[in-house]
This record gives sequence, C-alpha cells and structure tokens, in this order.
Amino acid sequence: MAHPVWQLLRGGNTLVGASTVVVGALMVKTDFTTTESVLVLLHACCVATFMGAWNAFNDVFDCEIDALNHPERPIPSGALTLVQAKAVGRASFLLSIFSLLAAMTVAALYSENLNGWLPSIGIWFLAFLLMFHYEMVVPASFMLKHKGLIGNLAVSLLVGIVIVFGAAAVNGIANPLVWIVASVAMLVNAAREIVKDIEDEAGDVDRETLPKLVGANRARAIAQILIIMSFIPIVAPYARELLPMELLLLQCPAMLVLVSVKPKLYRGEDYAAQRSLRMAMMLGLIGFLASVLFAF
Repeated sequence: MAHPVWQLLRGGNTLVGASTVVVGALMVKTDFTTTESVLVLLHACCVATFMGAWNAFNDVFDCEIDALNHPERPIPSGALTLVQAKAVGRASFLLSIFSLLAAMTVAALYSENLNGWLPSIGIWFLAFLLMFHYEMVVPASFMLKHKGLIGNLAVSLLVGIVIVFGAAAVNGIANPLVWIVASVAMLVNAAREIVKDIEDEAGDVDRETLPKLVGANRARAIAQILIIMSFIPIVAPYARELLPMELLLLQCPAMLVLVSVKPKLYRGEDYAAQRSLRMAMMLGLIGFLASVLFAF
C-alpha cells in the first residue's frame, strides 16, 4: 500500500509529468550539454512538484465529493487530515517555485542563450493561472472546474504545455514538432477528462460538468470527436516530413488503442475507456520519442 502522501500527490502521475518534460526537450535535440541536462532536470522537478501541489489542493477542495466518488483517497479515508494535506500541498508548491528559481539561476550563469530560456517563466505562470482559475472558488476566479468542457480543456492545456515547458529548457519553444506533440496530448487528455466526469457524475453534486449539461451519451460523443481529431496531429509530423514517414509505424500501438476506445464508450465502460485513453497518450509520446531517436 502506497504512503498517504504519495497517494495525495498522485506520485505516479507526477513522475509521468516529469518524464513528459524530458520528452519535450528531446523533441528539440538529443545531444544535451551539461547545462542543458541540469536545466531539463530542474524543469522536470518543477513540473512534478507543481502537479503534486495541484493534486493535493484538488483533494483538499474535493474532500466531500471524494467521500462519495473516491472514499479510498487519503483525506476521506482518514489517512491524512485536511491540515496535513494543505501543508503537503504548500510544501510541494514551494518546491516547484524553488526549482524554477534554480533553473533561472543556472540559465543566467551558464546558458549561452538566456532569451531562449525565458519563456519557461511565462509557461510556469500560465500553469499557475490555470490552477488558480480551475480550483479556487473565489470572486477573482473563473471557477473553470464548474464550467464543463471549458474546464476539461483547461486541465488538458496544462498537460500540453508541460511538453512545451520541456522544450523551453533547451531553447526550443519555436520547434513546430513540440507544438504538434503537445496538441496530441491535449486532445487525448481532454477526451479522458470528459470520460472521468461521466464516471464521477453521481458524486459531482456541486459541479456543472459536461455530462450534467448535455447528458452522458452526448458527452461520450464529444469525447469521441476529440479522439478522432487527435489522429491529425499524430500523423502530421510524418506527413510534413518533420519525421521520416516510415516511422509512422511506431504510432500504430497508440492509434490502435485510440480506436479501441469507441466500443468501450458505446457500451458505457467509462473506467476502461479513460484508462485506455491514458495508455494511448503514453504510447503516443513514446512513439514520438522513438521516432526522434531513430531519425536523429
């Protein structure tokens, strides 16, 4: 059984987020200098701790809903108190800020192209604004968590910009391949967020989720549209010769998993569908990474 703090931070997801930063950097170049390696590592730590903080705050704000939807979570199960969870979230958030400041120091002292690294700061603040406007229920917040599809897209935008954040670590934010890969992650994750909301519909008593607004079946149809749209950026780098066309075979596992989601949605197997979408996103990133390593 995992430690309650690891569960609160969703440690597995934070490690995936950190590895996605590395994937973003590798989309730009595969031969890092020592300084670039340090910057990529600090960016990965920054993302992992930021995601951990968001996950902790999410559990704090959703503790009553989780008592219905996910009673095994650390707070409703009694493994952690609200005070402890808040403290863990704040500590993780401070570590994210520290990692960004450390990267800023390394870039200022040792990087030959500081201007190319500076977008990292803007991306971090964009992620912070997304977290604030998604989670916080205050007058200054847009409260995106309660805005159905817009909220799903906001969370998915964060997943996509993690890849761009990794590219920014090595001055590669202008690389078109990075943005194409980010769009794949965003579209697939948006579909997954919708399906997760269908799963939690009964317990989401204080949220206006997409399934509540349009019904579960229409929400599944919208998720399917997003899945179909994701095939365009999956194929685009190979069609545009950013990557060798023959390496498109490396995306077959991801595309096959995406195709397998439709019958699961049709049968109402929402848990299996969202797990498949997560797997497809990971397989797609692995396919892009393998394509870059083979090509260059």
